[in-house]
Amino acid sequence: MAGAFGNTPLGLSSQILNLGGVLTRKPDLKVPRYQRPYTWTDSEVRELIQDLRAAHDRKAPFYFIGQIVLVKNKGKFEISDGQQRLATLTMLFAYARDRMPARAKPYQTLILDGDAPRLLLRDEDANYFRGMVQEPGQMKALARAQETGNESKDLFALAAHTIETEMAKIEDDRELDGFMSYVARCCTLNVVDADERGCAQTVFHTLNKRGSPLSSADIIKSDLIENSKLSSAEAEAAARKWEEMEALFEREDFAKLLYMMPFLLTGEAIRSPGDLASFRTAIDNAGGVYNFLFEQLPRYALALRSIFAGSINVGPASVEVNRRVALMKQVEKWDWAPAAIAFLAEHSHEPERARKFFQALDRFTFACELAVIDNRVREKRYALAVKKCGDDRALYTEGGLLLSEAENDKFIFNLNRSRPRDRQRRLLMMRLEAAMPGGHLLTMTDDVTVEHVLPKSGGGWWNEHFPDKKLREELTNLLGNLVLITYEQNKDADTKPYPKKREIFFERPNAPVHAVTEDIHQIPDWTFQAIEMRHERLVRILCEDWGLIRGG
Repeated sequence: MAGAFGNTPLGLSSQILNLGGVLTRKPDLKVPRYQRPYTWTDSEVRELIQDLRAAHDRKAPFYFIGQIVLVKNKGKFEISDGQQRLATLTMLFAYARDRMPARAKPYQTLILDGDAPRLLLRDEDANYFRGMVQEPGQMKALARAQETGNESKDLFALAAHTIETEMAKIEDDRELDGFMSYVARCCTLNVVDADERGCAQTVFHTLNKRGSPLSSADIIKSDLIENSKLSSAEAEAAARKWEEMEALFEREDFAKLLYMMPFLLTGEAIRSPGDLASFRTAIDNAGGVYNFLFEQLPRYALALRSIFAGSINVGPASVEVNRRVALMKQVEKWDWAPAAIAFLAEHSHEPERARKFFQALDRFTFACELAVIDNRVREKRYALAVKKCGDDRALYTEGGLLLSEAENDKFIFNLNRSRPRDRQRRLLMMRLEAAMPGGHLLTMTDDVTVEHVLPKSGGGWWNEHFPDKKLREELTNLLGNLVLITYEQNKDADTKPYPKKREIFFERPNAPVHAVTEDIHQIPDWTFQAIEMRHERLVRILCEDWGLIRGG
């Protein structure tokens, strides 16, 4: 019935649906070609599974995983927002289907609509996802697939491995079936349907940009101040202190600090940021609300602020520690941050201990980034670094931040491999630049890109000097073949001969020459031997900076 101001505008509708309802809607779901590929790493996949398990174990009536925005187009619902979650959850159902053949049918119903995929990925990924995930019997093989160099395929394999690892913790199939039924029934989304893409874009922008999406921080504030046994004067003082701390950060970053606090205080993560009761329990167990508001939160907030600002003060070790933290900040997942905050809150007055701690944390962070550390133990070891940041004996054991001999060897082995993933390759070159004498501290937003001196695609001059195609492919992505230059230089260098590339690298007006690029100035000819010798030299620089060379 129309109100005084007319009907709701046409073109948009919204409803709350459980996951089973979303996947079995008509028409089926499709990822349009303009969407980015699958990008979730093991951290996001593991976190989603653990959050779902925590909700199931506490018998939560629902677990809300946010909005998805769909556009009706050519007999399908195009996914404008929600691809990563839906693809991961589809893989979760595929794992359950393959592990429990007797219960495969209901799970396969969520994956295929007859012979048609419920979730059709973009064209580049659809066939692979269909063959390895949506068709029965391939999830185990996918979890063990070798790296291909295709980023989305490799991330599907990594997700499958993480799913298998996490779900293997549920040993009883009946328990697994109950959990997966809970996921289909109680995992809940707000589904926004739009009649056209422009409308969907407006909704997506508004959902992500307008209002105060992290208002759960305000709910925590209200609960801690209003529902604790504080006097009126104490409550007013606590509110002022809270506002002082909040003013140090962007709203989103302050909320992240709050969500980290239980982990910082107890070493136990809160799986769902909205689980207010668990948050309060952690605060109570760590000394109570008053202590948290007036002592703990300010101390940890100032530590995190110094990390964001690059102004960590640990006396004579400050330059080195800020250098290491600046590069850890370029890693996508900040799993290292709670340990760094905990240490700085308690031990910033001990420079030599800080020097040792941040070298170990830096080394461990990049060991995780390069898949050296088994993801099954990663969280436990970070948790130990938080709880034992003042206990050197516990920290520098193989169960803490110290790498085992096998991990150490794997780290060095991985540094010697080709780097097929663009982001990881760039990150490692930036890390190398920071470790070199006279090197610069670079960030992912700087005008800096990785140039392959020997081009990936070869070329007339290069094919003549490196006639063995297989050898060219092996050498291309090694550190010894890479330099850092601007985007404009990279575009100009293309597949030009080495002498012409040197002119672009070293004679371009106003273009910076980074230390890792200056390193090739004294190499007149680019040969197999030149690449190999340079590679060994660069890997050794990284190993020495991280303390990977035993006794070195």
